Amino acid sequence: MKKLILVGTILTVLIIAGVAIAQGVERNPITVVPSGRTVIVPDQAINNSPVLERAIFIHYKKGFAKPGTECGNGVCEPSENPKNCPQDCGNNGNGGGGPKCYGFLSKGAKLKLVENLTIHPDLNLSAILDSASQWDSYTLATLFGNHSVDSTANWDSEFPDGRNEFSFGDYPQAGVIGVAIAWGCFSGPPKTREIIEFDVMFDTDFVWGDAENNPELMDLQNIATHEIGHGLGLDDLYESSCSEITMYGYSNYGETKKRTLEQPDITGLQKLYGI
Repeated sequence: MKKLILVGTILTVLIIAGVAIAQGVERNPITVVPSGRTVIVPDQAINNSPVLERAIFIHYKKGFAKPGTECGNGVCEPSENPKNCPQDCGNNGNGGGGPKCYGFLSKGAKLKLVENLTIHPDLNLSAILDSASQWDSYTLATLFGNHSVDSTANWDSEFPDGRNEFSFGDYPQAGVIGVAIAWGCFSGPPKTREIIEFDVMFDTDFVWGDAENNPELMDLQNIATHEIGHGLGLDDLYESSCSEITMYGYSNYGETKKRTLEQPDITGLQKLYGI
């Protein structure tokens, strides 16, 4: 299996055979550059089944640094004092020469089918649908189709189940607002790369709602718009000069600016899906 370089930052990719990890498969951890991601590559696929990869995006509350990020002479660790580590470190996929304020999970990796959404009833339905519509409105491609409300919707951290799900959950790390996971093919030739499924979990450590009505709440639509961007193939941004962009990797209580897209978000979307 050819090991190709992935682009972007802060995600760990796990390659598995089909939708279940078979016992006894030798796996070889490697670190790719320049992203520094850890990629677990099986020696072989089982029964010639398709090889799927898992990409996890972690969205932090402002004041918490993403762990493992090279920052100057040190390494970022979660901290309530952002002065301990600058929050503008990271690779936004621009290849140098100043930030473009958009980046990709992997070149060419995107949804290739119109995807339906499954939303847990504990979430505000209109907030999720408005977030999805925000992305859909900036490309002639149809990104999302029908939606359903289902109490079994959850975040599939180990294996995909064929549904794009939104739900609440408790992520076991301080300062994490939300987590998105994308399943697909990210490391083959660009024309073969695709996202086949994504899930979003909003962390119950925070008090959620409509921050336009109450700025002491974590705004659901604000965070959902950001996380859906990952499901479409866009990466997080950590340059301080990109802090007004929807895909910027930090948020806070009362923030609503990520509800709408900025031009770099739109540019990244249209590079993947067309105008």
